[in-house]
Amino acid sequence: MTGDRDDLTRLVGDVRATDAARARSRERSLRQQATEDATLEGLLADLADEGAEVSVRLRSGASASGHIVGLGSDFFVLEGDAVGPAVVVSRPAVSSVRRRPGDRGPDTTGDQARAQAVSLTAYLAGLAPEHPRLAAIVSGESRPVVGELRSAGRDVLTVVVDGEPPVTVYLAVVSLESVSVSPPG
Repeated sequence: MTGDRDDLTRLVGDVRATDAARARSRERSLRQQATEDATLEGLLADLADEGAEVSVRLRSGASASGHIVGLGSDFFVLEGDAVGPAVVVSRPAVSSVRRRPGDRGPDTTGDQARAQAVSLTAYLAGLAPEHPRLAAIVSGESRPVVGELRSAGRDVLTVVVDGEPPVTVYLAVVSLESVSVSPPG
């Protein structure tokens, strides 16, 4: 009888060990799948949910830092801890996203896309009637374009650039990398 009980105990232990190994294997497989399905959009959404502080490097070499406070279909909004304008970043202009040094954080899979209806153009068009001041990092421009946003069309912004005399500049939205927006004045 004791031998049967020992055999049964051993069998139950083997089944439990096999089940635990299968569960670990399945968990690893699911993590791997999530990593393989990762997108920049999903990563940014995960970082926004975490409230992580990030530094974003753009194709032009410019960078912006802060917390992701808004996500659009093709852009996101960074807000820093310091007083200053939020930075609107064109997602296609991003070359890398970094966590704050020392902030390892959890592995962010970025496998969950979020459908956002507002595009960068629509977002800026909503701001245009107030004629805010902006500083735009634009592909092909050696310095930021700084001035007053006058209007926003489907794929172009009209900006009156500071200077004497002021100059009207038409910016192709597709060339925007980031835009810092301040109240008019």
